[in-house]
Amino acid sequence: MAKQNTHLEHLEDDILNQGSRGGFNAIKFLNELGVMLSEPRSTMRVTTKWDGAPAIICGKHPETGDFFVGTKGVFAKLPKICMNDGDVDVLYSGELANKLKDCLKYLSKLPIKGVLQGDLLFTDDKVTRNVGGQQSITFQPNTITYAVPKDTDLGKKIARSKIGIVFHTSYSGGPELRDMTPSFGVDVSKMQNVPGVVVFSSDFNVKDATMFTPQDMTRYKSAIKKAEGSLKQASKFLDILQTTGDGKFMLAPMFKIYFNTYIRQGKTFPSAAQVTKGFTDFYTTALDKEISLKKQESTKKKYIKMKEDGLKFIKANSKPIYMTVASYMNLTAAKTIVIRQLEKVKGIGTYIRTDNGFRVTAPEGFVAIRSGNALKLVDRLEFSRANFTVEKNWG
Repeated sequence: MAKQNTHLEHLEDDILNQGSRGGFNAIKFLNELGVMLSEPRSTMRVTTKWDGAPAIICGKHPETGDFFVGTKGVFAKLPKICMNDGDVDVLYSGELANKLKDCLKYLSKLPIKGVLQGDLLFTDDKVTRNVGGQQSITFQPNTITYAVPKDTDLGKKIARSKIGIVFHTSYSGGPELRDMTPSFGVDVSKMQNVPGVVVFSSDFNVKDATMFTPQDMTRYKSAIKKAEGSLKQASKFLDILQTTGDGKFMLAPMFKIYFNTYIRQGKTFPSAAQVTKGFTDFYTTALDKEISLKKQESTKKKYIKMKEDGLKFIKANSKPIYMTVASYMNLTAAKTIVIRQLEKVKGIGTYIRTDNGFRVTAPEGFVAIRSGNALKLVDRLEFSRANFTVEKNWG
C-alpha cells in the first residue's frame, strides 16, 4: 500500500524516525537547501506550508470517475468518501459537514485531473477587519490568521468567492484511493478563473532577496558541520534507539514526546546536558504513571521491571544520549537559518490573534522536497506552541 501524505515530519525528527539513515537524510536536505539558496543549479523544491484546516482530499475517484471530497479519512480501511450531501450527512457532522458540502459544490467546478490534497482556508467565515491600519479580508482556518488588503485584486477576488483552498499534493495510481501514490506540488495555474473559488499556490519561488551572502553561507556550513559532528558520534546509538523499549514506551518515540514538551511550554532548549538529564525524569514520570494505573500485580511488576531496565539503559548510555540531544539541537539550529532566509520573501500577511489584537508572525513554515521525499521546516517554538494553544474556528 502506498503511503499517503497524511503527516509530514520535522527535519530534526528524522533521526528519531529513521535512526542513522534519518541523520544522513537530514544532512542531505540541509546541504541541498544551501545549494538552493546560493546558486541556481539545485534540484531541491520548496513549498510554503499554509496553515489550513481541515485537510481536504478531492477529485475523480480512481474506480468510478465520480467527483468526491473527504478528509484524510478517505484513506482509511473503511474510507469516508463523499460524493453528495447525503454522504456528508452520514459520515460527518457539525461545522465540518457544512464545509465539506461547500467543497462538494464549488471544488467540483475546478478542472481537477486525478486526485488532489490540500488545506481548506475559508468558506463563509471570512471577516473584514482593520489589520495594521488597513481594511483587510481575514480568514483563520487554524492557528494563523491571514489578511489581504480589501482593495487589492486578490482581496476583491476573495471577497466575492465562496471558498478558498491551497493544493499541495497530487495522487496517481490505484485501483483504490488507499493504493494511490503521492507526489508533492500541484500546478494550479488553470484553476484561477473559476467563479466562487480561490485556489492558492503552495509553490515557493526563490528570489534574489533570499540568496545567502558568502558570509551567510559560511555560517550555514559551519552549522551543518556541527550537526554532522554530533551525528557521527550518535549514529550507532540512533539505530539502537529504534528497537529499544516496549510498545508506547519505545525510546525513540518517547524522545520525540519529550522534546515536544519544551515546545508546548514555550521553552527553548537549555544546554544539551540539561536536556539529557531531564529525559531521565521524564521517563521516570511516564513509567510511574503507567504503573499507578495497573490493577493486576503481575502487570505492575512488568512495568516496574520495564522502568528499572529503562533507567539502567539510560544511565549506561548517558554519553550517546547526550550526542543524540546535541544532534537534534544542531539540526534544529541549521534548519532555523534556512527558515529565516526563506521568511525574507513576503507573501500574504500572517498574524496570530491575541487578546490585544493581531501580532505579526511568519508563515507556518516550508516543506523541502528532495528526490520525492519531503520534510517540514517549521519554527516550532513560534508556530507549534501556538498551534497547541490558539482557539480554532472549526471543529
